[in-house]
Amino acid sequence: MAKHGRSPGKEAAAAANLAAVVLLMLAAPAAQAERPAGAERPPAVAAAPPQPAQAPPAPLPPAQAPPAPLPTGRSPADAPPAPLPAAGTGDTFRVHPENPRCFLYRGKPFKILTSAEHYGAVINADFDYDAYLEEMARTGQNMTRVFTFYRETPSCIPAPGAQNTLAPRPEASILPWPRVAGHGRAADGLDKFDLDRWNPAYFARWKDFLAKCAARGVVVEVSLFCNPYNKKKMDLMPCGKPSNTGGVGGGLGDPREFMTLKDPAVVALQERFIRKMAEELNAFDNFYWEICNEPNVHGDYSEETEAKVVAWQARLARAVRRAEQELPKRHLVAVNAHFRVKLQAGPGQPDIRHDDAAYFANPDVDIINYHYISVKKNARGLAFSPSANEEAGAGVIWPFLRERDKCGKPIVFDETFTGIVRGQPERYAVNRAEAWEMLLAGGAGYDSLDWSFTPADETGCGKAPIGDGRRLDGRPLREWLGHFHKLLAQYDLAAMAPAVGVLPDRIPGYGCAVSAAGPGRYLAYFVDERLYRLQPCPPRALAVTLNLPAGRYAVRRFDPKTGAAADLPALAGGPAAALAVPEFAEDVAILLERTPP
Repeated sequence: MAKHGRSPGKEAAAAANLAAVVLLMLAAPAAQAERPAGAERPPAVAAAPPQPAQAPPAPLPPAQAPPAPLPTGRSPADAPPAPLPAAGTGDTFRVHPENPRCFLYRGKPFKILTSAEHYGAVINADFDYDAYLEEMARTGQNMTRVFTFYRETPSCIPAPGAQNTLAPRPEASILPWPRVAGHGRAADGLDKFDLDRWNPAYFARWKDFLAKCAARGVVVEVSLFCNPYNKKKMDLMPCGKPSNTGGVGGGLGDPREFMTLKDPAVVALQERFIRKMAEELNAFDNFYWEICNEPNVHGDYSEETEAKVVAWQARLARAVRRAEQELPKRHLVAVNAHFRVKLQAGPGQPDIRHDDAAYFANPDVDIINYHYISVKKNARGLAFSPSANEEAGAGVIWPFLRERDKCGKPIVFDETFTGIVRGQPERYAVNRAEAWEMLLAGGAGYDSLDWSFTPADETGCGKAPIGDGRRLDGRPLREWLGHFHKLLAQYDLAAMAPAVGVLPDRIPGYGCAVSAAGPGRYLAYFVDERLYRLQPCPPRALAVTLNLPAGRYAVRRFDPKTGAAADLPALAGGPAAALAVPEFAEDVAILLERTPP
């Protein structure tokens, strides 16, 4: 047995431990049913009756422990690893020390808010990332997510086709290892890869990209690995058996075992790659790591397989920590909680959970990434009910985050569904609403997947068609997010926390979210639920009863589409403050600020 492997007994113990802990987590909501979500800690806004002199909203404690020990991917019999220095020290992008609902970068609080390309900016030599980054800077997009060597072909996602930045021409693929002649052809038709050597051009391109991102204030999520999904995509990887000279990858049966510890040669290559990336990129402050994109074994919802994926992610997160231990800078580590476990649930009960409990508890993991949060309905504990066909819903994000308030780590909505991959209409207005709901519900970031950025049009403005003939212009969404950026700049993000109890539990016909941003300052957002269903939203007024601390509040209306603001009549606070919002179409933000007596 390889020294990094685990015995079947330990694997079973880990699975049993994980199952027991999740049952504890899922049982929590039943005991809390009589009190508001998040009541285990001081809420950001006191429940009625409010205190006469309001203290600033209490941020989530930076190191609050979960209610029960959670698994970290190691067997209970394994000795815990020696502590390693914390990530995100010095000037590097890091979790804000006073409020883990945001980050700290260049001395300022920072929330991720962006609409960025499909992850191929570095590996695709046909993609001019200078033009791309200029467009990002124009509207203040502040993060981009980039993959390292995972590739697709134009046929993998027919709608974008060859305009998918992750489907470079074989000749335009810049990858970590060089090709060598005389060993046959790789799966992409060119020479195979020599995994015992490195490709200097690849790391030079990474450094150039990171430097240009830094110059524009853009943080980069470096996604080290990606789910291969199927044999065709696994074979395209340099570590796929048909594509390298050493036969690495031959120990994998199902290609998705790439995301487990099954094949010692694959794990050794993954750890070697982590060390090399850490050494090459360490000088940069403006990036953080993600272990793997969408590490799920589709069709297998078992806790046994979950334990294998959790163990793999835990091992590689530790590999990052070790790789940076002796280097000058240490960077945050994110994990994409994407594995799904099927639950035995009664009618109307949530029937799916992710593997997030393990990552919230693992000290080697700093950030929890989720995809498609707006489809995870009926959140209770760590369980939820997924909607069919990625159909997002208004008001879904708020309860999903409230059930994770006690977990104490930044949560990022790291990929969105736009409909484009299935030939459906663009959902830019839905993505705008998701961004507002996410950040005002306490999320640390929102990253929309923007298919308008292509190798034929790095400006994302519809200059060239994608594979299905459409010309995608993503500028409206980026401009809408730009308005949001400018508004948030007027607030202290380090003081911002979800204002639990200010809004009613439900507003029929609307989704909503509200944050407090210091004493007496609130940002509330309301969205017509028809927007999420891609239906027309004729203007209509809205009357809402708020639970506010006593006092008089100046009220302003903010249009998320234009960035225009207008004064509304002042509002008297109290447990039944009557807010009257004039007619609006689709969505509106309301800014409240208590005025001096």
